[in-house]
Amino acid sequence: MKRSLLLTAVLAFLAVGLGGWALAQSYTFERSSKIWVEGTSSVHDWTCNVAQFAGTVAAEPADAGLAALTGTSLTVPVQGIDCDNGTMNGKVRDALGSSPIRFALTSATPAAPGADGWFQIRATGDLTINGTTRAVQMNVRARATDGGFRFTGQHALKMTDYGVRPPTAMLGALKTGDQVTVHFDATVAR
Repeated sequence: MKRSLLLTAVLAFLAVGLGGWALAQSYTFERSSKIWVEGTSSVHDWTCNVAQFAGTVAAEPADAGLAALTGTSLTVPVQGIDCDNGTMNGKVRDALGSSPIRFALTSATPAAPGADGWFQIRATGDLTINGTTRAVQMNVRARATDGGFRFTGQHALKMTDYGVRPPTAMLGALKTGDQVTVHFDATVAR
């Protein structure tokens, strides 16, 4: 009798303890998700679309919001960046090298949703470009969708902080600016 009571207590403890872990759900990026990079040059501004990327988001949903964002990983193959210009594609890909660009969330603090359903997330993560990893912080807007979440935001960075030499063309007459801004409008679903 004592053994059966002890076994019941252990199983109940495990169910409660593991139940907390089971709250986090895994989400993947929908096809409609977009990431793009904007920059400047001595001739004109430019935009490159991230045509290929993969990743997951681990989150604990709450009523019309997010209780916790417990993990996000994103990988962008350099060959998946398309500037809609063959010369620019080559210059950007040469500058970035062959290592994929990676982002891994390290912490996130979501706020309660506003009247419009959008809420803010203060996110921190490790961004790796060209083999160099730096901690980044960004403010992300988010809202619950039917079965997932939509995240929007942007992050400015300097290429040289990641060991990337800003591309040039036309024997150096065209020089890209060091600072670029990464924009995203991503929807995730289970």
